[in-house]
Amino acid sequence: MHTKSNNIRVPSNTHPSRLHEDEDFFSAHCTPVSRPQSIRSTIQSFAGSYSRASVLYVADNISIHQPEEDEEQLFKTMTSDSSDKVYRTFSQTTTDHLQVTLEPLSRHTTISSILSRKLSVAAPHCDSKLYLEQKSSFIQSIFNAVNVLVGVGILALPLSFRIAGWLYGTLILVFCCLVTNYTAKVIVKCLNVNKNLDQDEHGGTYGDMGQIAFGDKGRNLISTVFIIELITIGVAMIVLLGDGIQTLFPNLDLLTTRVISFCALTPTVFISIKKLAYTSLIGIIGCVSLVVIVFYDGISKETRPGSLLDPMDTEIVPYDISNLPLSFGLIMSGFAGHAVFPSIYRDMRDPAKYNSMVDITYFITVVVYAIMSIIGYLMFGQEALQEITQNLALIDEYSQTLNRFAIWLLVLTPLAKYGLMLQPLNLSWELLLFSNPMIETWLKLEHHVESWRKQALTMIGRVCITAMLVYIALIFPGFDKVMSLLGALFSFTISIIFPLICHLQLFKHKLSITETLLNWIILIISIVMASLGTIWSFRPSEL
Repeated sequence: MHTKSNNIRVPSNTHPSRLHEDEDFFSAHCTPVSRPQSIRSTIQSFAGSYSRASVLYVADNISIHQPEEDEEQLFKTMTSDSSDKVYRTFSQTTTDHLQVTLEPLSRHTTISSILSRKLSVAAPHCDSKLYLEQKSSFIQSIFNAVNVLVGVGILALPLSFRIAGWLYGTLILVFCCLVTNYTAKVIVKCLNVNKNLDQDEHGGTYGDMGQIAFGDKGRNLISTVFIIELITIGVAMIVLLGDGIQTLFPNLDLLTTRVISFCALTPTVFISIKKLAYTSLIGIIGCVSLVVIVFYDGISKETRPGSLLDPMDTEIVPYDISNLPLSFGLIMSGFAGHAVFPSIYRDMRDPAKYNSMVDITYFITVVVYAIMSIIGYLMFGQEALQEITQNLALIDEYSQTLNRFAIWLLVLTPLAKYGLMLQPLNLSWELLLFSNPMIETWLKLEHHVESWRKQALTMIGRVCITAMLVYIALIFPGFDKVMSLLGALFSFTISIIFPLICHLQLFKHKLSITETLLNWIILIISIVMASLGTIWSFRPSEL
């Protein structure tokens, strides 16, 4: 006889943390297995933590408006992929010890809630007292946050200092660091203003913040912004992969590298999202390795260019400030993690330590960024290229084996992350397509062929989306321009502007005059920087 206390409600915006337990850590009777962790299990733990808290951060904020009576059928439709048939559904995991209750979605279905179903595994759902064991520790939360912040934007930091000089570059870096640190805490403050909203036991999603402050219009705006950002990120991944290939094989032209990128990236959109969550850890490994390799190259060469022992000429203030706005987006792109912070907060075992986690994360991040900016600018000065790896490839005196290793790591980064980042975009398009009455009718003409027709449409659609992104990457081939656009338009909007607007809206009667004035000053400065940076991202210029 099941008691009411044994029922577990599955929230609508659920993350993978709500959907499965790790079999390696629990027995069949839902008792913790006490044993030392191996290196493999430690890596699995960190990867699992990252997949729960980070990889679906964009999907968590893309809403789908579906009638309640259609939602169960929607889940059944979108979880029928052959690649995921090895995993069991909720109904299959119900045991005599536990009863899983699926209540109607009370507010908004998100893309994340559908992708989360694809991450469900054949593990016993244990007693709710063991729930915290599946959440991320303080160290894992820091790792997740650093992994989100420290990304491919690090490649363009030396270029940003070449454009801005020491003074402006440092001021922009400090401004972006301090302000985004503040807004990371503001987001959680806004989420916790209304505990009656259908959220998890603490926190919610970035889209929830828009919902609280501005209703459905706020949430719909967030969905639109994130879809556009996904497209831009996809283009950035293609450009980065193409540049890496061109660095390794200099004789290839732009069109050839884009075709190779298309052929290499397209298969990744059909890989299971669970497997992609592990490969995404390559990103942080590549960035850390790059910093170490650049520093080693700098001290291994005695003469300029490319030497820390004989640094290049640099500028305190740039002689030509016409391209200064480009540096706004290039530097800000390194602090584009605020959409994931609510998920990290929600996934923490001890959310009371969230502010400390943010401070430590930003300390680590700004140290890494400062090191790369300083040594990269000193080594190459006014010769710094769009990506520092391009500079490394031009110096014959460097260890070619080491440098090629760094470049290959960066080539692997788009291969590891592209399929993961495109999952929400692909799923959004598929939901829109399959909800079309004409398509529904065509799929049901002959019931026994519906499956292959749906699979064919899915494959064609995903290939076409990648082809579209490759075409955009041909039109905008500059990595610096793409990253500047990401930073100026999206990072400023998502990480500073929108959180501050929500903060002022929700706490307008509670903030002191000083805090209100400070928020408005930061907001105005950020809007100006974002506007100029976005305009300069589209202006033709030779760097």
